[in-house]
Amino acid sequence: MQVFSFGKSGLRAGVAALAFGMFVSGASVASAQEQQQPAQQPAQQEQAQQQQQQQQTPPAVTFSTSAGILFHQIKADRTADFEWVMDKLKAALLKSEDPVHQQQAGGIHVYKSTDPGQNGNVMYVVYLNPAVKEADYSMTTLLNLVYKAFPEEQQEIYNRVSGAFGGPTSRVNLLPVTEFANK
Repeated sequence: MQVFSFGKSGLRAGVAALAFGMFVSGASVASAQEQQQPAQQPAQQEQAQQQQQQQQTPPAVTFSTSAGILFHQIKADRTADFEWVMDKLKAALLKSEDPVHQQQAGGIHVYKSTDPGQNGNVMYVVYLNPAVKEADYSMTTLLNLVYKAFPEEQQEIYNRVSGAFGGPTSRVNLLPVTEFANK
């Protein structure tokens, strides 16, 4: 799904075009309703801006348990790109001075399925053990970390990850039941 954001300047341009059109046609720019409720309009605009910001910010991907799994569907012809980005992510997490990032790096294990995936995609399983509770594992947040760690490679990182995903990412929280290795 592609989301288009017009922002404040797009809204201003649209309002200006509407006002110009009304002026040319001889209509009054200010309607009786606008004159009666001038305070309501800024509140509505602020609410619309907040909704737009919420739509632009993807939700955090967090884990409330000590382990978890992320399933990433990657297009078959883009697996090398995804693996390259995962290597960059590993380096960025280890390079970070943030203790949360360092904890995340210690628990991320990436596996590639050898079984055929849906629609020709390749399934990557990211096993998080331990998962850092309430840390954000969303691709947006992690890619921003990679961009900051490798600013000179931002365009290549973007090119490699853009269009590589063949489907949605799934998240699963895991609770331990029993350990066979422990007697």
